[in-house]
Amino acid sequence: MNQKHDYSELKNVTILVVEDDEDELEELCSLLEIYCKECYKARDGEEGLAQFMIHQPDIVLVDLGLPKMDGFSLIRKMREINEDISVVLHTVFASIDTFLQAIGDKISGYVIKPTNAKLLLDVLLKESKAVIKDKEFKKEKILTQAILNEFPYPMVVIDLECNISFVNNLAKKLNFIGEREFIKCYDKSENNDIVCKFTGNFCKREVSLANGASRRELYEDTDKNGKTTYLDIKTIPMKNENNEIYAFLKIIQDKTVDKEREAELQYMANYDMLTKLPNRILLKDRLEQAILRSKRSQKNFAILFIDLDKFKEVNDTFGHNAGDQLLQMVADRIKTTIRQTDTLARFGGDEFVLILESASSKEQYILIAKSILEKLSMPFTLDHSTQVRIACSIGIEICNEHSECSSEASLIHNADKAMYEAKRSGKNRYKFLKE
Repeated sequence: MNQKHDYSELKNVTILVVEDDEDELEELCSLLEIYCKECYKARDGEEGLAQFMIHQPDIVLVDLGLPKMDGFSLIRKMREINEDISVVLHTVFASIDTFLQAIGDKISGYVIKPTNAKLLLDVLLKESKAVIKDKEFKKEKILTQAILNEFPYPMVVIDLECNISFVNNLAKKLNFIGEREFIKCYDKSENNDIVCKFTGNFCKREVSLANGASRRELYEDTDKNGKTTYLDIKTIPMKNENNEIYAFLKIIQDKTVDKEREAELQYMANYDMLTKLPNRILLKDRLEQAILRSKRSQKNFAILFIDLDKFKEVNDTFGHNAGDQLLQMVADRIKTTIRQTDTLARFGGDEFVLILESASSKEQYILIAKSILEKLSMPFTLDHSTQVRIACSIGIEICNEHSECSSEASLIHNADKAMYEAKRSGKNRYKFLKE
């Protein structure tokens, strides 16, 4: 039985031989012990199953006509333990029905008795190569899984049917997979049962299928409690050896904190932290927009420059905390006299600027100015029941075809001049720049 062929790869596999003929069993094992890593033996189906469970061989060489449990029954039992086990039939039965049943039971090799040693070794060599390749694949898969599980961002694999087929450890914490083996990505992300039918279009698989390129997008998700989460999702098409897309790998980064911080910085850049009113930066933008709208619509608008009277006395007498509280209360009172379409901004210190686009005539501007004067002349009750009285002076500049309103700076300058005229006239009153 000397062989010229290289069967060295058989040294990497273990084989279980299940054969009820004692002489045949010994002859086979004597041969295979030379070439294989390990050879185990069993004389009937029940012993074969026991040996299989103990040793977990790579390949099983099994006869069909076995006592206690026939070969096909044994194969089915083994498949319940390991569905991928490599099985080679070794039998005298060569009927068409036997071949068909062998195909149905996923038998990968067939050797007819009496045994031809070379043919047997050739069949086992072929099986061993498949087993070794499968082991390497599983080892690589385990390694890949370990790497992906330790990846610092959540990762999800979604197949072409939108099933979430893989999640790493961080993605599991985001609850991307549930009790079912396959979860639809759109079902999991927005409890929707229609593909790509939700806000944000999380999948957009038709885009990747069309161009085959990776892409990145920011996905905004609002849950039933109104909490918004921002996810930066990079989608990478996964392709087979034919360069065909069969799945998508999604790398997910939670950008909620970044977005919240960005919104916070944006707010701080445009709003006064004390009164929560627009600051000078946002006021400038609002005025520029108002000028453009006025030119397009040929409609007038006005700005009121409001400066508090006696505010310094409150600050000096009761302290800066009382002064801050008073400014907040002043802002609240002025807001009760205007509409949501108007803009009230804190210009600085105890100065406020009001843009009136909702009013369109001088009489309306006067009514609003009088209302503000009246509101601010009423007593303010600060902490500890401290009551204070202040007033204000208001300068009004109208932006129309007769005025200088080419820029926001000129409008504010003119309204400021009118406000100083009101102060020189005795305070607690309003003045137009040109009357």
